[in-house]
Amino acid sequence: MQVYDNIQDMDDIKLLVESELEKINKELSEIDFEQKNISTAIKDLLCSNSKRIRSIVILLYIKANLIQTVSKATISVLAAGEIIHNASLLHDDVLDCAKYRRGKLAFCEEFSPHLSILTGDYLLSIAIEKLLNVNNSEISAIFLNCTRKMCSAEIKQFFMRGKNPILSEYIEVCAGKTASLFDAIFESIAIIEGLDRNLLKNFAYDFGIFFQLKNDLIETSVQSDKENKIYTPKDFLGIEKTNDLIDNYLERIRRDIGNLPENIYKQGLEDLLKSL
Repeated sequence: MQVYDNIQDMDDIKLLVESELEKINKELSEIDFEQKNISTAIKDLLCSNSKRIRSIVILLYIKANLIQTVSKATISVLAAGEIIHNASLLHDDVLDCAKYRRGKLAFCEEFSPHLSILTGDYLLSIAIEKLLNVNNSEISAIFLNCTRKMCSAEIKQFFMRGKNPILSEYIEVCAGKTASLFDAIFESIAIIEGLDRNLLKNFAYDFGIFFQLKNDLIETSVQSDKENKIYTPKDFLGIEKTNDLIDNYLERIRRDIGNLPENIYKQGLEDLLKSL
């Protein structure tokens, strides 16, 4: 295996897919919002310095498969995925009574919870329009199924508040609220770019659960979960067993990407796993 020693942090990883990320950001920045009272706040939400994890992971996977020119349809799907993710954050912040998002006043605090819900719905309609422009009915169906799963999982989690779930219940919620969006994006792009759908779906599922498990250990998430009486594995398994569970999913992800050609993009994926 050739060794690349120039990848050191998340900024270096982003540089590997910089041109594609710029195209996604351009699509997001060029959306015309009819309601000018909130257009600046929405653009700040969509174009702020977010991780873009969903886009980065699949772009690295695509390029690790020696596909150097990413199609316009793929960029549109990724932009739609980012919009859906941010729409879900507008809804989540209302459910969690959050005051801040990414170091700034949350939309629901700046305006109102009611407007935050409406704006989340508004963004979802914009994402659907983008997906329809890809002109593939199967991809549209995949994303409609995804948003249903996301909402269903959030409803399930709401009614689980104050209750200690068993692990399978927690994983079910993670699969719906987090992994399903990874799944929809990755499967759709497998269709567009001619990649193995089953391999990408397995990778998307494992990565989504891993990502949520890691996120639930972040200090801000821990505090929010405590305030909203949401119990995660750290509460009913303990930190040591939670880390074992994370390591288990990490090993599954490494198997998922194990057959990719050895190149800088595969190494970027491996280094991304270490940085999360």
